[in-house]
Amino acid sequence: MYIGNPFGISLSALNAYMTRMNVTANNIANLNTEGFRPSEAVINDSGSGGVYVNIRQSAIPEVDLAKEMTDLMVTEAGFKANLKTVSTGDEVIKSILDIMA
Repeated sequence: MYIGNPFGISLSALNAYMTRMNVTANNIANLNTEGFRPSEAVINDSGSGGVYVNIRQSAIPEVDLAKEMTDLMVTEAGFKANLKTVSTGDEVIKSILDIMA
């Protein structure tokens, strides 16, 4: 079973969550724009380690602020979790290098 590069996987997730946050911010910014149709950023497993984002127009014809705020909370949690993974990996590598020195 291939698990991929933990740094690469987490970095792809950080990029995906940033894209998702940008899509959500655009939806909120256009909350009162007549004729605006919100978009959705769907994060998918790439199959080879990491993730990618598909952006598509939402089936909902108007911006649902409650949904957008919930999406922001989920995005924040995912971003923080992957940032912690990168930070922990960095600490492990630093400890290994200190032991080898």
